Amino acid sequence: MSDDRDDENAVSKARQALHAATGDRDAEAEALADRAGDDVDADAAKVAVQRAHGDRPDPEATPAKSDLAEPNDAEQAAEEPPR
Repeated sequence: MSDDRDDENAVSKARQALHAATGDRDAEAEALADRAGDDVDADAAKVAVQRAHGDRPDPEATPAKSDLAEPNDAEQAAEEPPR
Protein backbone atom coordinates (compact mmCIF):
# COMPACT_ATOMS: atom_id res chain seq x y z
CA MET A 1 0.00 0.00 0.00
CA SER A 2 2.89 2.35 0.75
CA ASP A 3 4.22 1.81 -2.77
CA ASP A 4 0.90 3.01 -4.22
CA ARG A 5 1.07 6.17 -2.10
CA ASP A 6 4.71 6.74 -3.12
CA ASP A 7 3.77 6.35 -6.80
CA GLU A 8 0.82 8.71 -6.37
CA ASN A 9 3.06 11.29 -4.67
CA ALA A 10 5.65 11.01 -7.44
CA VAL A 11 2.99 11.59 -10.09
CA SER A 12 1.59 14.58 -8.18
CA LYS A 13 5.08 16.03 -7.75
CA ALA A 14 5.83 15.60 -11.47
CA ARG A 15 2.49 17.20 -12.33
CA GLN A 16 3.27 20.09 -9.97
CA ALA A 17 6.72 20.57 -11.56
CA LEU A 18 5.18 20.58 -15.04
CA HIS A 19 2.67 23.26 -14.06
CA ALA A 20 5.45 25.26 -12.37
CA ALA A 21 7.47 25.14 -15.58
CA THR A 22 4.53 26.30 -17.68
CA GLY A 23 3.56 29.03 -15.20
CA ASP A 24 0.08 27.67 -14.43
CA ARG A 25 0.03 28.60 -10.74
CA ASP A 26 -3.55 27.44 -10.16
CA ALA A 27 -2.87 23.94 -11.50
CA GLU A 28 0.44 23.87 -9.62
CA ALA A 29 -1.38 24.72 -6.39
CA GLU A 30 -3.95 22.00 -7.07
CA ALA A 31 -1.18 19.42 -7.51
CA LEU A 32 0.48 20.62 -4.30
CA ALA A 33 -2.82 20.33 -2.42
CA ASP A 34 -3.09 16.73 -3.69
CA ARG A 35 0.41 16.01 -2.36
CA ALA A 36 -0.26 17.70 0.99
CA GLY A 37 -3.39 15.77 1.89
CA ASP A 38 -6.57 16.64 3.72
CA ASP A 39 -5.09 19.26 6.07
CA VAL A 40 -4.36 21.67 3.20
CA ASP A 41 -6.96 23.41 1.09
CA ALA A 42 -6.45 24.99 -2.32
CA ASP A 43 -6.05 28.48 -0.86
CA ALA A 44 -3.18 27.47 1.43
CA ALA A 45 -1.50 25.58 -1.42
CA LYS A 46 -1.81 28.64 -3.64
CA VAL A 47 -0.15 30.81 -0.98
CA ALA A 48 2.71 28.31 -0.71
CA VAL A 49 3.14 28.24 -4.49
CA GLN A 50 3.13 32.03 -4.69
CA ARG A 51 5.76 32.26 -1.95
CA ALA A 52 7.97 29.66 -3.61
CA HIS A 53 7.98 31.69 -6.80
CA GLY A 54 8.42 35.02 -5.01
CA ASP A 55 5.00 36.22 -6.19
CA ARG A 56 3.86 36.83 -2.62
CA PRO A 57 6.74 38.07 -0.53
CA ASP A 58 6.04 37.78 3.16
CA PRO A 59 8.82 39.00 5.46
CA GLU A 60 7.48 36.87 8.33
CA ALA A 61 7.27 33.63 6.36
CA THR A 62 10.04 31.09 6.22
CA PRO A 63 11.60 31.31 2.76
CA ALA A 64 10.95 28.39 0.42
CA LYS A 65 13.93 26.16 -0.25
CA SER A 66 13.19 25.96 -3.96
CA ASP A 67 10.84 27.18 -6.66
CA LEU A 68 8.72 24.09 -6.12
CA ALA A 69 6.66 24.35 -2.94
CA GLU A 70 6.60 21.31 -0.70
CA PRO A 71 3.65 19.93 1.27
CA ASN A 72 5.10 21.30 4.53
CA ASP A 73 5.11 24.80 2.97
CA ALA A 74 1.38 24.43 2.27
CA GLU A 75 0.75 23.03 5.76
CA GLN A 76 2.50 26.07 7.25
CA ALA A 77 0.37 28.40 5.12
CA ALA A 78 -2.77 26.54 6.23
CA GLU A 79 -1.91 27.07 9.91
CA GLU A 80 -1.48 30.82 9.53
CA PRO A 81 -4.37 33.16 10.27
CA PRO A 82 -5.86 34.83 7.19
CA ARG A 83 -4.57 38.29 6.35
